[in-house]
Amino acid sequence: MEKTAVPSSTTREILDEKTQQYQNNDIKNLDTESALSDVSSWSISSILEKQLVRKLDTWLIPLLGIMKMLHGYERTVISNAKLGGLMSDISLTDSQYLWCLSIFQVGYILLNVPCNIIIRRWRPSIFLAILTLLWGIIAMSTAAATTFIGLFMARFAMGVAEAGFLPGSAYVLSIWYTRKELARRSGYLFILSCLSGATGGLIAYGITFISTEKLNSWQWMFIIEGSPCIVFAAITYFLLPDNYSKAKFLTDEQKQLQEKRMEIDQGAAGDTSWSWAQVRSIFTDWKIYMYAIIHICTSVTGAGVSLSLPSLINGMGDWGTDVSLALTTPPYALSCILIFIGAWSSDRFLDRSIHLVAGNLLCALGYLLMMFAPLDSVGARYFAVCIALGGNYMVFPIKIAWYSNNFSGLTRRAIAVGVIASVDSIGSAFGSQIYFDGPNYFWGNTIGLICIVVQIIAVIILRLLLQRQNKKRDAMTPEEKEQEISKYDPHLIGDRHPEFRYVL
Repeated sequence: MEKTAVPSSTTREILDEKTQQYQNNDIKNLDTESALSDVSSWSISSILEKQLVRKLDTWLIPLLGIMKMLHGYERTVISNAKLGGLMSDISLTDSQYLWCLSIFQVGYILLNVPCNIIIRRWRPSIFLAILTLLWGIIAMSTAAATTFIGLFMARFAMGVAEAGFLPGSAYVLSIWYTRKELARRSGYLFILSCLSGATGGLIAYGITFISTEKLNSWQWMFIIEGSPCIVFAAITYFLLPDNYSKAKFLTDEQKQLQEKRMEIDQGAAGDTSWSWAQVRSIFTDWKIYMYAIIHICTSVTGAGVSLSLPSLINGMGDWGTDVSLALTTPPYALSCILIFIGAWSSDRFLDRSIHLVAGNLLCALGYLLMMFAPLDSVGARYFAVCIALGGNYMVFPIKIAWYSNNFSGLTRRAIAVGVIASVDSIGSAFGSQIYFDGPNYFWGNTIGLICIVVQIIAVIILRLLLQRQNKKRDAMTPEEKEQEISKYDPHLIGDRHPEFRYVL
């Protein structure tokens, strides 16, 4: 966080003394509350905060990250199962398979907002643990599907069970991390999601060597990838804290520091109250519709490439199913690298829009190569798939950080996250249908490229609008600020407060 005041010499001496106490592990004598009152927001950038953030990373990121991996396994296992005998065993047509991909998103569309209302009003530890338990039960039960209707209903149920996780995890991160820390932490989760894609292909490859005397390979995939969810549900319940006041891994001093730094990060726009008026206020906020356009375009391309990746690779060369599954790993490995670089840089420069444009340009290059590279250029086409998937994954944590940054007040932010996630799911439902013209998928890639271009334009327009609003607030007189504040109920103003500045 940027320094908002230059401490006096006396304050420096106080801070130096407390920093030395920390370095000497003299925690009992370290009065964090006094330090905070002495140095105000300047002390938030001290060694105390770094220690606190490291502890948050050590505790929260592994818990949410493993859940993200499990979520990724259950989301994409069907694409590996397709190559493991699913289609022939239950006599699925290509059209029926695509509908099984799309129905998964219906639960997301219907339940993202209600789920975020629940997680805002209830205990995240219980809610997320229940979701994780359901993933495991439904995934393992999918192995019993014998008809299109059975698989269709199982995928719908999985979509319902997973609906609350993505917006819920984004909301949970936003109440623990400041705006300048959020992209990197979201990036960590998406790196683990990519690892689930990479290892999911390898797991599926290994499963193909299991005897199919009793169960076929695709059935083993659902059972083996679903069973860890049941175990981790219990771990989530006991170890995930609902808020910093209940975090047993934090000292009392660190809890005070966490409260102070989040107050400073949100400033006058911060609000922890709940009301239905706050929920309704999101739908009259123009920003939600701009973010909706950006997200629906991202999800079309993201779902299209990730869910069709094994089939895209399978159509490139003269190799078997096992090789196609193994070759899904390198694209996800590259995605992990790009996510880390993009998220780190986005937080380092506190910029979202330029980084989104950069990721989308990389993705567009991948689509162009997939569309126009010669069919016999297997290396070029495989490279194109890698950067198309990598560019898509690179922008995900940055876009989540962007809208989480720019909706203030816990309730307004929770509802905004849920609404955008629902719109995102509409794009994913459509995206799962675009790769219909195999094995070259020219029209599918064309649709993806169009969505990328629309998204870039929307990002640039939104940046210009937010930049204009920031400049307008910078130029306000105290009287104009008071007049602007008077337009809103104190619990409804949120990021519309004239002291709030949008992240660009």
